[in-house]
Amino acid sequence: MGTDRNVAVTEADYLRLLVHGTTAFELLRTALELEVFERLEHAGGMTVRRLSETLGVEEQPARVVLLGLCALRLIDKRGDMYVNADMTRRKLLRSSPRFLGPLVDVQAKVINQALPDLAEAVRRNTNVGLRRLSGPGTTLYERLTAHPDLQHVFYANMGDASRKALVPLLDSYDFSGIRHAVDVGGGDGTNAIHLARRYPHLRVTVFDQESVTRLAADRIDDPDLRRRVRFHAGDIMTEPLPDGVDAVLVFHIFEIWSLERNTELLRRCRATLPDGGVCLIYNFVSNDEGTGSMSAGLVSPYFLTLASGEGMAYSAGDMERAALDAGFSHVERYEGLGFSHALVVGRR
Repeated sequence: MGTDRNVAVTEADYLRLLVHGTTAFELLRTALELEVFERLEHAGGMTVRRLSETLGVEEQPARVVLLGLCALRLIDKRGDMYVNADMTRRKLLRSSPRFLGPLVDVQAKVINQALPDLAEAVRRNTNVGLRRLSGPGTTLYERLTAHPDLQHVFYANMGDASRKALVPLLDSYDFSGIRHAVDVGGGDGTNAIHLARRYPHLRVTVFDQESVTRLAADRIDDPDLRRRVRFHAGDIMTEPLPDGVDAVLVFHIFEIWSLERNTELLRRCRATLPDGGVCLIYNFVSNDEGTGSMSAGLVSPYFLTLASGEGMAYSAGDMERAALDAGFSHVERYEGLGFSHALVVGRR
């Protein structure tokens, strides 16, 4: 797992990025849509004229895009040739394991539509931005059931993020003592599939809304995985959890809800576990001081404005306190797992 590199900017340019952030995002999105980075990489660099010919556009708009991408440090110019910057090779080429394309897609097609309502969401303490999306329910997850194309984009990003974040968890926590786990809000089954592949004895039940579990079940072709990864449709906040499990996985759920609602969910998780059973809370987190990280600060408005109207990127300390308040007698905390994640384990 690589470490973050620094990109130095002046104070004036930093403020410009804040003011013109929408433009910066659209330059990135357009470059991905037109496959600019792949084309530059395949050719080993291009001039303005050659890129315009390759894209089938006039030279002037090609210059506009190249100027913007250079200013954003996503490409470099060497003589008359434009080439990808190192961070672009690491994270913006589709062949890269760290490719950020699914995140850009969900940001463009779902999240950015609602963020102009942030100020009103702050005033009213509810997800005002949901009005941008028609459909049933009071959360984004319910509304997406009326928009299968957007639901696919959303869960493609969630699956991609889960795959990346699951690697350090699997390297840090031993699941060999668990026989049957329920993955609460398990989405497209990414966590369940990867866990079942790593641990051939393990059975995992994905508990999520019916439209999501239907999509997830269609992803599994392997007969052994079909036998060990099952799907249970229901409302994770109101309906009983599947029984007969010795572990409950609460992955990427804690950030959606208020601390009060999370604590109640953890109480229900504890109630379904036998003595000695474990509840694993694995989530994207902020620091305990409430001052960062940058990614935590920028993702939290999404939960307030659109997702549920009550969540945010909580700290590992918040997760630990919620587990204790839910009645878990022994709580362990694992930090430094990468991807700004932390794990809290509550044992009944």
